Amino acid sequence: MQNEALHEAQVVLEESRDRYVDLFEMAPIGYLTLSVSGMIDEVNLSGARLLNEPRQTLLHKRFAHYVVPADLNAWHTFWQQALQHDGRHRGEIDLKGKDGTETTVRLQCSAIRSTGRLMGVRLMLTDISDLKKALADTQTREDRLQLAKAASGLGLFDDQLLGGPHLLDDRFREIWGFTPKQPISFHDIVAAIHPDDRHGMQTALARAVNPRGDGRYFARYRVINQISGATHFVAAVGRVYFSNGQAVRMIGTVKDITEHTQLEQEVQARRSAMDLLARQQVASHTAAAIAHEINQPLTSVSAFSEAALHMLQEGVTQPQKLTRALEGAVQQAQRAGHALHELLEFLHRSETTTERLDLNQVVAQALTLTHEGSCSGFTVVFEQAPALPPVQANRLQVQKVVVNLVHNACEAMHSAGITGAAVKIRVAVHPMSDIPMAQVSVVDSGPGFNTDDAKRAFTPFFTTKSNGIGLGLAISRALIEANGGQLWLDPAPGAGAALHFSLPFAS
Repeated sequence: MQNEALHEAQVVLEESRDRYVDLFEMAPIGYLTLSVSGMIDEVNLSGARLLNEPRQTLLHKRFAHYVVPADLNAWHTFWQQALQHDGRHRGEIDLKGKDGTETTVRLQCSAIRSTGRLMGVRLMLTDISDLKKALADTQTREDRLQLAKAASGLGLFDDQLLGGPHLLDDRFREIWGFTPKQPISFHDIVAAIHPDDRHGMQTALARAVNPRGDGRYFARYRVINQISGATHFVAAVGRVYFSNGQAVRMIGTVKDITEHTQLEQEVQARRSAMDLLARQQVASHTAAAIAHEINQPLTSVSAFSEAALHMLQEGVTQPQKLTRALEGAVQQAQRAGHALHELLEFLHRSETTTERLDLNQVVAQALTLTHEGSCSGFTVVFEQAPALPPVQANRLQVQKVVVNLVHNACEAMHSAGITGAAVKIRVAVHPMSDIPMAQVSVVDSGPGFNTDDAKRAFTPFFTTKSNGIGLGLAISRALIEANGGQLWLDPAPGAGAALHFSLPFAS
């Protein structure tokens, strides 16, 4: 019986030893036993894998041989502490395997003693390379996030909406004027918002925490810094999270957009000033255009009126002349009214009303309006085009252009000192050869345009006359283009100016 009991006890001990060996060999942690001199006496499979060398070749090698040079001093300090002081000692070092691969391990060691005598050191190695890399990656991402935050000026907030803490980063506190460790409530945050903007902010928040919405929060408002009293324009963006149909948390960012907002306001102010200037210029140009259109007929009205007054003062001996003078004044006054009405109508509508016209007839009627004033001393020669198809245009606008061009020709020749009935202005109508349009040409005997003046002739308010306002040719071109045609000039310096315009034939 005694032998059987001893045998059973031995079996139990062997099984326990085998389990210990299995645990030792298969453990994910590297186990080593080092001699007092630092030589490897025992190593399990995980320890051999960490050192990247077969277990058989590791035995009786110095452990320090596998420590990277940069960590040797740390290892020697750690080793001396393990030899001199009982208890567990912990640290981190980098090991270098046989193939040169480096592994970061966490060390734990304790002295092995027998009857008070130091026999060696038991060493545990845990591979923390992946953990270190993950921590490094996390730190890198955190550094990048902080860099991005600093570059963008973003402040972060994390609010527990059911009464939890309001986590605010340094930038948020800086904008609001809160000190770094000051406890903050939601009331404190709202109280710093400009009174005129609180309703808008709270409306945006109510929309975001509504479970039927998408949980997105966006608001713009002014914040009065609690330290400096300065007003900051802020844009807030956030996302609300729900649990069981209830808003529980909101995370988001705030950005100080004061400079951007002030820049927008300055740009808007400049734009408003430019719009005002543009309106003033339009008003000025419109007034100048009106003056240009009624100047010629009013001049004729004045001339006819002076003639009639002179006849009345001298005694009326020829009533028919007085009648003609008064009729001329009436006609020119009516012409001024028509011109003004037509110009205003042209300025206020986007489309021109056209009709089928006999261009020969329209030009002939226009030339009857040029007999007085600056053209009274010249001969206007009109060359009609026989069997010319009708054109599609606005009668009054075409006549206005003809009168403008003829008067310009007369004034140019007067300015150059060219006068006399023998001086001719040729007005010709003919079909164009290459396109289905009719052409009207006005050719004078004046000095023509020099090259520079020809380039600017159609520019509004450019004039070569001492008393001109520079709108005649610009208005004429606009009228012809509104009728589907073109107006251009042949400068011919020293040989007279030739201006031409085209109009489309009626379909």
